[in-house]
Amino acid sequence: MNKSDETIKTYEKTIEINPNDSDAWYNKGVALGKLGKFNEAMKAYDKAIEINPRDSDAWKNKGFALSYLNKLYEAREAYNKAIEINPQYSDALDGKGLALNHLNKHEDAIKDYDKAIEINPQDSYAWDNKGKALSSLGKLDEAIIAYDEAIEINPQNSIAWYNKGNALYKLKKYDESVKAYDKAIEINPQYSEAWNNK
Repeated sequence: MNKSDETIKTYEKTIEINPNDSDAWYNKGVALGKLGKFNEAMKAYDKAIEINPRDSDAWKNKGFALSYLNKLYEAREAYNKAIEINPQYSDALDGKGLALNHLNKHEDAIKDYDKAIEINPQDSYAWDNKGKALSSLGKLDEAIIAYDEAIEINPQNSIAWYNKGNALYKLKKYDESVKAYDKAIEINPQYSEAWNNK
């Protein structure tokens, strides 16, 4: 039995003793999500929410699990509930933006990324995700600015370097795009997409 399985067993034992322990249900969901068991994780989050409907973390993580299951409209609603409970929840705004971006609602996604960034200007992933939405709209110069913000906050964000490389490539700035891909590869040598685009 690996550590993750042991962790889940611990939460199950806690739930057996106290079935109304919303934290145990939530933590079981987190552990299942880390294993990629998103259907099971979602059920655990649902139970945590049933016990404590004001648990914004459970709503946010339910949105995350639903996103991985490609249930994007449902994910958006779960993120909305988390934001309704906690309007300053930047991770939920970022997650909602991702769901919207995958639904090709890029302008709406950018609004959520901007709110997340306003709450937490140091959120490298919100900046990167904003760049992806801008890029999807063909606003490549603005996308590069967002990627640069992400990189300034976290120079080890290989995804932002990769996305910047893509935007530079689309602008026919090939030498600069190769440098960005090289940086992504330097950070993450297993980044196959960066190797492929280089």
